[in-house]
Amino acid sequence: MSGIVRNFDTEIELQNALNRGDRVWVIGDVHGHCDALENLIAEINPNPGDRIVLMGDLIDRGPDSCRVVQIGKERADTFAIRGNHEDWALNGFSADKKTWESVNDWYIAGGKQCLESYQNAEGELIHENWIRDLHWMDSLPHYLLLDNWVLVHAGLQPGVPLEAQKPRQLLWIRDQFHDATEPIDPKRAVVFGHSITHQYLGQKIGEIAVSKNTLEDGRPLWFGIETGSSDSDSGWLTAMDLGTGELVQAKDDGETRRRLVAFKQKSRSQT
Repeated sequence: MSGIVRNFDTEIELQNALNRGDRVWVIGDVHGHCDALENLIAEINPNPGDRIVLMGDLIDRGPDSCRVVQIGKERADTFAIRGNHEDWALNGFSADKKTWESVNDWYIAGGKQCLESYQNAEGELIHENWIRDLHWMDSLPHYLLLDNWVLVHAGLQPGVPLEAQKPRQLLWIRDQFHDATEPIDPKRAVVFGHSITHQYLGQKIGEIAVSKNTLEDGRPLWFGIETGSSDSDSGWLTAMDLGTGELVQAKDDGETRRRLVAFKQKSRSQT
């Protein structure tokens, strides 16, 4: 899909959750690690009004992309945005969206493991299930815009208004965005995944990254929450509560932890 995809209904639902004081949890790249995701959701223990956003790259590398996608599709409290790996897989979709051919570079970069999770007991691809889920991936928004947040997989092109951003930058950008000193929107912090924090952002293994530059309200320009669920040195999948900045993390093996508060909200007397 060549243009930017938005989902205004999702944006309204997430903002309503924040407005009524419920939690909105954003979760970094799952990359097929369904056990880590299920452990993380169990540790979060969401209330009925809480909402969860998967920040793209649900698929590839890990052992069970199919199960991760089903969580994204079927949990009523859970939403997802598009990552570069979903977009990569969609490159093999035919124009009529009825057939698909594997893209070689995607296959090498983790697509092999993704397809294996869609196989039957005889090792054959269950084609109709894969096509069904590709249609779902094709509907995912490139970003979600809330009153105080932009949720996007990779980041934003500096100096370009949000409405003029290109899909590839939203899905693939790294250094240009990380190094930016000025916000695209002075009232909205950006939350993103894509770049494993200890590989690209100079953090310790398992730690989120935050911009050294700040918005008008004192929050960092951005929060990087891809802590490497698919990385052998880490294995941590991270969730951040947009209301409080609380961090919760989990691994495939069931280990969980609650980490530092990512930011401190201003009190009502300060706003």
